[in-house]
Amino acid sequence: MLEEKYGEMPLRLLFVGHNPSQHSWDSGHYYSQPSNRFWKLLIESGIVAGDIETINDDLLVQQFRIGFTDVIRVPNSDAAGLKRHHFVEQRNFFYKRILSHANRVKAPPECVAFVGKRQFSMLFDPPLNRVELGLQNLVPPHFPLDTPIWVLSSPSGRAAMTWKERLDPYRELSESMHAAFSTSNIE
Repeated sequence: MLEEKYGEMPLRLLFVGHNPSQHSWDSGHYYSQPSNRFWKLLIESGIVAGDIETINDDLLVQQFRIGFTDVIRVPNSDAAGLKRHHFVEQRNFFYKRILSHANRVKAPPECVAFVGKRQFSMLFDPPLNRVELGLQNLVPPHFPLDTPIWVLSSPSGRAAMTWKERLDPYRELSESMHAAFSTSNIE
């Protein structure tokens, strides 16, 4: 079973997927499918440093205060099988889970990044027809955290786009995180 990964300290970044793949659920690690490009995107963008063979979700939680969760907590490797009603049914539960962690550690994540457009879009009533990648101006109704929200490209090979198109939002997030970290160290 795949547990949500929040750690015991306030998070710098919380990644939000739509639901765990069966591979991740079985392995106990987010983005564990060998063909998934998530870890390469994190390293190449500069969000984290390391070797793709040694980076995993547990290491990111412990060393970098980067957490992982999903809107829907049911394993399914076919995203098309998830319908609007699944997101509506799970939305409040998702909000309660992320708020519970923020309350427990007495701070929200410094930013939240949705890994893919769909789960962000589905938090709105009605769902958004178009979502641009990057930092968002819109906040889903009743979203429980006051924190910047990013939407990143899907790391799945099923999402047809160039590597540059896929990587750019991760680079922008990385630059924003490093700028915020530099500013907070100066103060």
